[in-house]
Amino acid sequence: MTEHHDDTLALQTVAQSTYECLRCAFCFDLSWLGTEANLCPSYAWGAFESYGARGRIAIARAILEGELEYDESLISRVFACTECRACSEHCFKYIDTVKIYAQMREDMAKRGLIPPGLAATADVLAEKHNIYDKPHEKRLSWLKDRSRVDKSAPVAFFVGCTPSYVRRTLARDTYAVLDASGIDFTVLSDEWCCGHPFLAAGQRERAAEVMRHNVDVLKSLGVERMVFECPGCMRAFREDIPEVLGEPLPFEVVHVTEELARQVEAGRLQFDVYQSGAVVTYHDPCTLGRGLGIYDAPRTIIEAMPGMRLAEMNRHGRDSYCCGAGSFVRYDFPEFTDQTGVERFREVESTGAQVVLTACPACVTQLQYIRGQIESNVRVLDLISLVKRVGRWR
Repeated sequence: MTEHHDDTLALQTVAQSTYECLRCAFCFDLSWLGTEANLCPSYAWGAFESYGARGRIAIARAILEGELEYDESLISRVFACTECRACSEHCFKYIDTVKIYAQMREDMAKRGLIPPGLAATADVLAEKHNIYDKPHEKRLSWLKDRSRVDKSAPVAFFVGCTPSYVRRTLARDTYAVLDASGIDFTVLSDEWCCGHPFLAAGQRERAAEVMRHNVDVLKSLGVERMVFECPGCMRAFREDIPEVLGEPLPFEVVHVTEELARQVEAGRLQFDVYQSGAVVTYHDPCTLGRGLGIYDAPRTIIEAMPGMRLAEMNRHGRDSYCCGAGSFVRYDFPEFTDQTGVERFREVESTGAQVVLTACPACVTQLQYIRGQIESNVRVLDLISLVKRVGRWR
């Protein structure tokens, strides 16, 4: 067969990776945790191999060789994916599978093949600088004390769209925790979305515009280190901005749980009893865990809380199962999101925990929604909100 290579395809930039796939099926395999342990939520929902990594890579290879073309039949195969990175994490060849999907999304976006809900959200984002169609000037309406706004400082708290507009209590709690810890930090009045939704939609040029804006504003304030509550925002800065803008990120980036874990280990942060004898479980956000490699810091905080026992789910750490909220799939594939969330929450319940903790605003939103749908008695809390409630600084 004569191979046909289209150099205009973004997919061509990861052609080598597509040919490294051995079709070994490690990207489907969690058998050491039991025969019912799903690894890929997209494959569990779509039921065809083309919804999983091995199938998507086969599609990518066929496109590179001119045997397939991008069309509407591929929209669900490529975009019904939460980018949870479970396939990449378990790949025998260490292939960055999600990078391959990202290039496919970029190619599809250029051909107008974006799911309608995600496309509309991206258009809103381009106009309002947030995904919720809220006025940009209301981004800091959750904050009463304006003394830190646009102040020159070595540290910036990058709030993100969801805490700013939807989970404002989480924005306030994170701000309060950073304030109590004695960090000299600033927040931006002109913070724009991190750009991740544009990349999820395959719109690289739009992502570059918002990324450049945020970097320039932060540099103007003398920021050297950024603290995030939202793992998606943090990954956009740490991984995506250097790649999209073609330059190193000029700041250090840390997740707030890393900052707090250091303070716990230094003896500066201690805790009152939240609920004596409480059993909690922890849901590893996909982006915080597999996306950023942060597994230990949240557990360091939880294990330092007196009177509390951590009961791990069968799938946790690098084997954690997605809550279903990633990559904005709810906009176009709500059944997929719901099925994935219900499966995860049933696993939460199987631990016997009274509380499920997590460290991601999207995960909190999704888990609380699913809790209501299935009428579960397990409470959902963001770890930072719990720290705000029971933390004491020395």
